[in-house]
Amino acid sequence: MHDYQIEPVLGAALTYWRGKRGGRSMPARRDIDPTEMPRLLPHLQLIEPVAGRFRFRLIGTALAEAFGRDYTGRFVDELFDAARAEPICEVYRAVLDRRQPMFLRNRYFTAKNIDLIANRIYLPLSEDDSAVNMIFSAVTFEFGDLPVAGAWGSATLAADQVVETVDAA
Repeated sequence: MHDYQIEPVLGAALTYWRGKRGGRSMPARRDIDPTEMPRLLPHLQLIEPVAGRFRFRLIGTALAEAFGRDYTGRFVDELFDAARAEPICEVYRAVLDRRQPMFLRNRYFTAKNIDLIANRIYLPLSEDDSAVNMIFSAVTFEFGDLPVAGAWGSATLAADQVVETVDAA
């Protein structure tokens, strides 16, 4: 099992989120200041629910490199076919419904024959401390000896994934 809480990027994002939350169940988007976490910024994304769809509002440079291009402003269903988009949206909907952080670990089969594992933490944000209106996320990759550039964008999701609800405390 991957211990995301001690992982330098995911654990730091969770600690930051908890600090910004204060006495609320989750922080608001206005509480999140990327300039306060420059070391994490390449690994961050902000995901906005829009009328049943999900748009990537911010994409870090490490994610754009791994994907093969910057996908800021794009919707999940614009980037992927239904077979890959639906599991992504299911996780995002779970964050909206549960209103709690979630950790996700996926293995991918890549067209470039790179052994690729993506580790993610999804952290809900809310303007009214009730309805989630943005997801703050950090993503890291584990890959073999080959460069990861572009491997994630064309990868096929493997069946073995780990999804955990994270203790918000």
